[in-house]
Amino acid sequence: MAEAVLDLFGFRKPRPPRRVMMRAADVGQAPGLMPGWRTTRGGHFVCPRCGHDAGWLFDLTETEIRAGVACPICNPQPAEVAHAHLS
Repeated sequence: MAEAVLDLFGFRKPRPPRRVMMRAADVGQAPGLMPGWRTTRGGHFVCPRCGHDAGWLFDLTETEIRAGVACPICNPQPAEVAHAHLS
């Protein structure tokens, strides 16, 4: 983990590592609106780093589709992130 940097106002907490995001390989509409969904938009997501194929994910906005979805393989699990500062 990066060391704390001294700046004008004291020590800054180091930034967390960047997340690896899966990109939409194809975008489309679901055949129907499921209960609880806001929209029928979705995409077929694939990770460019490890090749993980998440398949089709729906109920996403245009912004969420363009930003991508965090890859569960390349990114550390939440329990590992919470204890990363202890090592």
